Amino acid sequence: MHRAPRGWCARFRGAAVSLALFASACLVPQPPERAATTARELNLAARFGRIDVAGSLTAEKERADFLARRAAWGREVRIVDVELAGLEMRGADRAEVQVDYAWMRIDENIVRTTRVAQDFRDAGRGFQLIAERCIGGDRGLFGEPVPAAKATAPAQRRDVQFETKIIR
Repeated sequence: MHRAPRGWCARFRGAAVSLALFASACLVPQPPERAATTARELNLAARFGRIDVAGSLTAEKERADFLARRAAWGREVRIVDVELAGLEMRGADRAEVQVDYAWMRIDENIVRTTRVAQDFRDAGRGFQLIAERCIGGDRGLFGEPVPAAKATAPAQRRDVQFETKIIR
């Protein structure tokens, strides 16, 4: 019986491990990863004024409402930060993503926060936004009428600095 050289097994094992690692890198992203990527791209594009990109990630039936809700962004509302707060898969083709927005009105210096739930669906062309709703935080992100914060006069304060002495 003829034996294979000892180095052959080690080389074969190394090649098999390399092939397995290479094959795992070529796998198609799973639905949760694709949903999170779409949600991140949509919200970052909308934050930075790329409404055309964000609109392309929205379902056709929802697109007009999506654009109307963001009509004041950049003019009356400034988006300070966007953060994905959670993702829940509801089947292989549906996902709910919770997004936290930090924003402020252009005429105020108060940072507000709002949590929005966004529903995504994969209809064969990748995940698209099909609905969204505010579920917490401050109202006004999507143009809802909210009274502006009242400006308060600064309180009269006694000067707390040490008295300046000049030495000559």
